[in-house]
Amino acid sequence: MIGGEENFMKIGIYIATQARHDFPKDPAYKPLLVGKIDNDSGIELNDSAGDSISEKNKFYCELTGHYWIWKNDQISDIVGLCHYRRFFWLKDIPFRLCEKSFKTLAECENFLSTENLEKFMRDYEIILPRAYAFSADTVKSQFIKYHGEENFRLMFDAIKKLFPNYIESFEEVFDRRYVHLANLIIARREIFDAYSEWLFKILSEIESKADLTDKKNLRLPGYLGERLLNVYVYHNKLKLKEVPQIFISGENNPPRKDLYINLRYIKRKYFPAVLDFEQKLRKKKPL
Repeated sequence: MIGGEENFMKIGIYIATQARHDFPKDPAYKPLLVGKIDNDSGIELNDSAGDSISEKNKFYCELTGHYWIWKNDQISDIVGLCHYRRFFWLKDIPFRLCEKSFKTLAECENFLSTENLEKFMRDYEIILPRAYAFSADTVKSQFIKYHGEENFRLMFDAIKKLFPNYIESFEEVFDRRYVHLANLIIARREIFDAYSEWLFKILSEIESKADLTDKKNLRLPGYLGERLLNVYVYHNKLKLKEVPQIFISGENNPPRKDLYINLRYIKRKYFPAVLDFEQKLRKKKPL
């Protein structure tokens, strides 16, 4: 319910997966099989149904699920995408923590619930996981290091061709030392739709020119989507709520090391909450 007792908002948060796992019991969360999977998992929703790009999953990763949500969920007012191992977390923890690891979902308390979402979406347009910060790289240099300068140029050229008014924002975002990753997103419907149309136009343009048969480009559209989301949010000045994410390692695997933001490498003008956090922290101990 948002905006009054008579104004109920339908919420659909989809969990991209390729098998049955331990999923949240909250009714807003809906497991979605991605990658043209046909198995006996008992999961009802499959991204190969309806308007779909499921056959491109090995390139687009969880974004085939994102595409399916955009094209096929016609009833949700708030929509979002998580992974079977990654969820949004709501915990009173230091600002510097961006990812907390657990072996199982049962060990985790306070994942983002319907009640929390209704409260947040009164004041915000989009929810993203807290950003990762690089100690020695900008977003641009980190992308080129792992995905190549040619692919960076393809991304730049696609935006310049299709959305030239975004170039300045693109350059500013890629000059930062922090970035929201993993393609996790929860947004108001109109924001999600507008972003999806923008994103998949760009990815389609890049796909037509990139060599996806090259092993290093196998998941290229998925990696591009992670960075482009930052450009869209920044350019459109969306009201952003950041929350930590949790990573579920699995019962048979040790938990991953928790990930923290290094405040020294963040341009503070993009993170107003950092200043308030630092002032409180400075009273206890120096950074």
